[in-house]
Amino acid sequence: MSSRFNFTIASLEKITLPTQGRAEYRDTKVPELTLRVTASGVKSFSVAKKIDGKYVRVTLGRFPANTIEQARKKAREKILLLENGINPTSQKREQQLQNLTTVDLYEQYEENFRARIKVGERRLKSLEDFSRTWKLHVKPRIGKYRAKEVTHAIALRITDDIKAKLTAGLFNASIALLRAMFKFAESHELVKSNPFSGISKVRIESRTRFLDKVEIAALFDSLNQEKPIYQDVVQILIYTGQRKGNVYSMEWDELDLERGVWTIPHTKTKTKTIYHAQLATPAIEILKRRLINHEQNFDNSPYVFATKQRGNKTGHLSTKSDISGYWKRIIERAGLDSTDATKRITPHTMRKTLASWQALEGVDLLSISKSLGHSDISTTAKSYAHLSGETIRAGVQKATDALQIASGQLKRNLTPKELLLEKISKLSEDECLSIFCLLYTSDAADDS
Repeated sequence: MSSRFNFTIASLEKITLPTQGRAEYRDTKVPELTLRVTASGVKSFSVAKKIDGKYVRVTLGRFPANTIEQARKKAREKILLLENGINPTSQKREQQLQNLTTVDLYEQYEENFRARIKVGERRLKSLEDFSRTWKLHVKPRIGKYRAKEVTHAIALRITDDIKAKLTAGLFNASIALLRAMFKFAESHELVKSNPFSGISKVRIESRTRFLDKVEIAALFDSLNQEKPIYQDVVQILIYTGQRKGNVYSMEWDELDLERGVWTIPHTKTKTKTIYHAQLATPAIEILKRRLINHEQNFDNSPYVFATKQRGNKTGHLSTKSDISGYWKRIIERAGLDSTDATKRITPHTMRKTLASWQALEGVDLLSISKSLGHSDISTTAKSYAHLSGETIRAGVQKATDALQIASGQLKRNLTPKELLLEKISKLSEDECLSIFCLLYTSDAADDS
């Protein structure tokens, strides 16, 4: 069949499909009207015309959903626009941008985010956090606007409302989402500028709520009344100091129990780098015991904390289970529950507890930083430096004592040996000889 012929229903239906790729045919009545046919059988109309030395193609729709006469009519309309210097494709995009709502924008942003998760650039946990923030706090305030309508003034009005009605943490989470959404929109030329770029997060003083000796004892007493899986997961949270999302999704392939190393892949870490967590003896013992139980009950599951709970889509313990489930039960039984946000104990408190106890035991900040997987020691210092006070104070005291001794302002406390040598150095030669003779006579008497 010739590539140019009069389009009729019969002629279009008789077209032989290409074995691969696509074939192209032109109409003799409207020469710019083209039919593209793919190997899978899809037939679609389009207009192709050279404008200012460049071919412009505008898709019109598929056949037979669009009749030949409808396609010819659409083709003539598009040709007229092209001949008048108007690109229908650009015009269509501009119309789409005008109608783009903030809800549409978020959906595009989320789709892009999921693609980045697949290649390891972002974490699923981050998307889950953004999704929750969008549904609960951002969408109710910005969802009525089109993306192009959101000016800096509107952005300020929205964020002022969030700041007035939500906590500082939720405000910062909302700002992070809004800035990221509109940065994405700006980079993809969906909006001209980011109206949230100049709006800053509020400063939040780092809270280092951790469990003291009495609270640890109460927690473990409460744990003893729980199922093994909950006893074990809480202890692993404490003994490793890792984030709950990583602990809940811990996989057997990530563990080397002989070396005592847990390798957390970059797709799970906040820093997006592989992290090798060092396991203490109690953690190793718990995991070895769980491995025996796992082989008996969850042989096909890759997860250490596998579960068969109804409605659980992850296959392992999830963050939902600690909101109103086992965690709430353990804390209430231990008498550690509180309505005060600054005193509230969460699974993340276990991470802070391990770090805080390290600091109190005199472990240096660099080691604490590495045990937590922090990429910057300053992050550790902000939260735990004040707990190293006794260790730091002892070092300062030692240095000042040495300075005062050197300046003669302070006499150093001598050891018994040093005191004896000091006294001997002040004796005369005759006194030393007398003492020597006395000691010699005493030794001789003992030998006899």
